[in-house]
Amino acid sequence: MNVQISIRHMAVTHVYKHMLRELCGEMQKKYGEIQNIDVKIEDITGPHKKSIDKRCHLKVRGKKHLAIDIDRVEEDLDSAIDNAFLHLKQVLRRYHPGQIGRSLKDFRSDSCFDPGMEYMS
Repeated sequence: MNVQISIRHMAVTHVYKHMLRELCGEMQKKYGEIQNIDVKIEDITGPHKKSIDKRCHLKVRGKKHLAIDIDRVEEDLDSAIDNAFLHLKQVLRRYHPGQIGRSLKDFRSDSCFDPGMEYMS
């Protein structure tokens, strides 16, 4: 798996880079179809202005035409990174419904679905 980390308009410590590589490695272990993850970290308005302007952009490519782009803009860098990777996990669950939770066929099986019963939502 290839991991590319780009940082624009801000100084980021090696701790962030190490954390990003660990998160990308975790994604690849869990979802083996991922081949490339590009992470772009950016301070949109520059380091001197205080606003909601920290961006984390994830570009994920993989086998079977897997192509996911996620963009999160938050007030601080930690939140932007966390929210971007949480959203990536949610999107990847759609590609692997059998690995996490129940698959759609489990909800439609005759043993657990009775058309005569009312189900609470």
